[in-house]
Amino acid sequence: MASPTLASMALGRQLQKFRERAGLSQNAVARAVEMSPQTYGRLEDGVKQNLTTLLTNALCDTLSVSAEERRQLHLLAEEVRKQHKSGERGWWRPYIDDLEKNFAYYLQLEGNARKITYLHLNLVPGLLQTTEYRRQLVWAEFPQRSPEEIDRFIQVVVQRQKRLTDSQFELEVFVPEIVLRRPIGGPGVMEDQLHHLAEVGQLPNVSIRVIRDNRTNPMILVADSFNFMTFPPLPNTKLTPPPVVYKDGFTGALYLIGEKEVAKYREVISILRRVALDEGATRDLVLTIAREFSS
Repeated sequence: MASPTLASMALGRQLQKFRERAGLSQNAVARAVEMSPQTYGRLEDGVKQNLTTLLTNALCDTLSVSAEERRQLHLLAEEVRKQHKSGERGWWRPYIDDLEKNFAYYLQLEGNARKITYLHLNLVPGLLQTTEYRRQLVWAEFPQRSPEEIDRFIQVVVQRQKRLTDSQFELEVFVPEIVLRRPIGGPGVMEDQLHHLAEVGQLPNVSIRVIRDNRTNPMILVADSFNFMTFPPLPNTKLTPPPVVYKDGFTGALYLIGEKEVAKYREVISILRRVALDEGATRDLVLTIAREFSS
């Protein structure tokens, strides 16, 4: 099955909106355009990417869209075809053999995101990791890999971090205090990592805030790690793709784009903004812990 693209997700969201406005079920629309319910469901999910002009017109007729809405759907369908045809041609392409397919798709989303909000409960997020911190994690996860292979993993992180210098990109990070005290790689590695956090946190497009001990902030007990990504409007239609919540687990990755699911994570982010230290207090704490590692 094809991976969703930003355009295909936006197309699926528009089809869902028009269908619900028309008071039709997915099965009813599928029957009207002579498509299986499963195939139409993939359209709304953003994973079907060969929407022809003929089928687009049939959907527009079934959903009783306006002339302007029809034009937008045709533009979206064209963007879907272009994105699907271009494939994964991002900077990560030379590393594709070293990456799981799901993570290659994540890199596509990360590279297009206008803003990412992180809550990471166990580790410093990848965009903020130093080379040596990342090296320790890769060695632990792939102990059988050669030093050359490990270096290629490291280069992926280095390339990803170039986004931090993009003035059109915004990063918001929430990290529990325990993550800063977890001695990944030993005191020297952690001291450097913490100084790096303090430095990156001063970038105008980066916000890093610490959540204090979970005994005083029960949010840590009920939330889980996630990346919340929002995107700029598409170039032709000017429609904004839906936000994506990415959750990485031991058994695989999960991408959430449903409105109700996304709304729940917006609520979590709102709570995190209330309970976390502000940026100044966070920087003071980060540097204090760094001094503890150096002593």
